[in-house]
Amino acid sequence: MGSGFEHTALAVFTTLGPMGAGAFIALTYAFIAGQPDEAAAKRLDRWTALPLAVLAVGFLGAFMHLASPLNAFGVFSGVGASPLSNEILVGVTFAVLAVVYWVLALAGKLPFALRKTLLVVLAALAVVFAAFCGLAYMMYTIPTWNTPLSIVQMVGYMLAGGTVLGFCTVGFAQVGLPKGAGTVALALTLAGVAVGTVGFGVQIAGLDAIRNIWSSAAELVPAIWMLLGAFAVCGLVAAALTFVATKKAFAPALLVVACVVVAAGIFVARIGFYGLYMGIAL
Repeated sequence: MGSGFEHTALAVFTTLGPMGAGAFIALTYAFIAGQPDEAAAKRLDRWTALPLAVLAVGFLGAFMHLASPLNAFGVFSGVGASPLSNEILVGVTFAVLAVVYWVLALAGKLPFALRKTLLVVLAALAVVFAAFCGLAYMMYTIPTWNTPLSIVQMVGYMLAGGTVLGFCTVGFAQVGLPKGAGTVALALTLAGVAVGTVGFGVQIAGLDAIRNIWSSAAELVPAIWMLLGAFAVCGLVAAALTFVATKKAFAPALLVVACVVVAAGIFVARIGFYGLYMGIAL
């Protein structure tokens, strides 16, 4: 049992990693629906460094979680058997493909058809990556985490955070999008908030049925519902800020605030999730 803060490094990873990956869903929309001209595309390619940087910081969190940096060399030894190794493999696969895409784009080696294909693949991989981030916690030895809802909430966090970050990237690049882009941004963010809230909320609602010799799992984090509420509120605020920003030519300042707010909400929810640790032997 613990407060959840002992897993801060993992909370950083599962907050920022999927968020950086999920931004490519918005970038896919920007390129396919917006079809920016060559100058706008170049600006957006340069600013793609932003979600990649967020993704990198997320992976740094995973690296810091290791007891020893040397353990990083053995992380892939359990691929196929270890959910954690599978999660890292999918994440690294996404990261490598995203960097390849970015380098080719900066070099001007991406015709539209290839760009579209790579972006669609990256958008799909972002969802897979988020799902594997949740799957990594489905282990029978920790019954409080061992639920498909761990996957559901991670996909929600990815969609909410990634959408805001993706449109923030578009805003910094000053890329024009078609009418209705604000509604798309709002809908995707709200969908992510709803999925994340329901996923974590249903998990919390079932905690009272999980007990050990000391207490009920519902007593592990007394403020757990408040943490869930904080995520929901932060997500709604971020969605509103993103929508308003689209009405002001994708105002970067508003979008930066939205990114910080939604990331804070996801992080708080992840800390609450890790605080629910309860092994079957305790």
